[in-house]
Amino acid sequence: MNLSFKRITSSGSFIPEIDGLRFIAIASVVVMHASVYIMIKDQSKYIDAFNFELLAEILHHAMLGVPIFFAISGFILGLPFAKYHITNGKPIHLKSYFIRRLTRLEPPYIIVLTLLFFGYVIIFKTMEFDLGLKSFLSSLIYSHNIIFAGVHAYPLLNPNLWSLEIEIQFYILAPILAYVFSVKSILVRRGSLVGIAVLLSIYTVCFSLPFLSIVGYFHYFLVGFLLADLYVSKSMIFPKTRFDGLIAFFFFVFIWIFETQDFTSMMGRSAWEIIRLTGIFFLFYYVIFHKSLRFLSFPFITNIGGMCYSIYMLHSPIIYVFGKYIVMFSFSKYAVLNFSIYLVLLLSVILFISAIFFQLVERPCMERDWHKKLFSRIKNIKMKKL
Repeated sequence: MNLSFKRITSSGSFIPEIDGLRFIAIASVVVMHASVYIMIKDQSKYIDAFNFELLAEILHHAMLGVPIFFAISGFILGLPFAKYHITNGKPIHLKSYFIRRLTRLEPPYIIVLTLLFFGYVIIFKTMEFDLGLKSFLSSLIYSHNIIFAGVHAYPLLNPNLWSLEIEIQFYILAPILAYVFSVKSILVRRGSLVGIAVLLSIYTVCFSLPFLSIVGYFHYFLVGFLLADLYVSKSMIFPKTRFDGLIAFFFFVFIWIFETQDFTSMMGRSAWEIIRLTGIFFLFYYVIFHKSLRFLSFPFITNIGGMCYSIYMLHSPIIYVFGKYIVMFSFSKYAVLNFSIYLVLLLSVILFISAIFFQLVERPCMERDWHKKLFSRIKNIKMKKL
């Protein structure tokens, strides 16, 4: 059997740099969650003394991986609409658009939710049936953030799934939002995207809804839209130089330095939110347009980035199931070395199990019209039996 971990795209075109950016996003989130779980608190039995509290504070900045995912979604979903409106590309049939989203994303999501429900409620009995069922059904319709608002901020079966609910809200709104690409004036079109993104950046700092929604993250999706506009128009903001790699690396490092919460004043938070949003834009620009960070195009990197959906949904349950067994062992008298070994082992388990799920579930769902082929096979089997 010939296994392939390369992402199957609906358009047939593959942009390796996008999966490289997905790698950055998923790696940051997974490393953060795994590190926080195995963080060594009792150092009395170790020779060295290491400030893991400082490490935990630094790692918390890795939550930026989620907004990076949102910007990627804005770019990917914006591309076909931008091609249609700006370069007279193929028209987008909304029925096909929604069926594609449904058949691509729903089966893996439902399978993971179901496994988590049976695991927590039926097998391990760590959650009451009524609460588990309510959480399961709420997540199933992507409304856990709203239904449980003020009670449980994140989905009970898997807290990471909160961001998928935001993604779905964007998928639904994207065809309407994409009419911005129909504006003929480049200045008005791109100026509107930039202006709205900046205003929403300020809004998210100054105001908040009682539940998580796309409103708080809309500006990241708009960055993706702006990049899609530039990509389709083949617009280069800056000429290529031999320093592009250093510039891209600067933005790569820069966006992780602070969190919005690190600033006490509203003005400081608003300013950093805008600055970081700008940094994300330029990181994407130099990676996608100038192909500055070439390692992000390496097959190993793009393959992991390509199966980020599986990794994102599975990594937290894997950490909690296997992590407790891994940290039972002591491999060294040095806390830092032990921590590193724990992290490598846990990341290896996450990657291994996620790769299996990707091959068996997610990748087959990437095939266009896979559901039609499946129903056709079932129909043929039934006819043969008759």
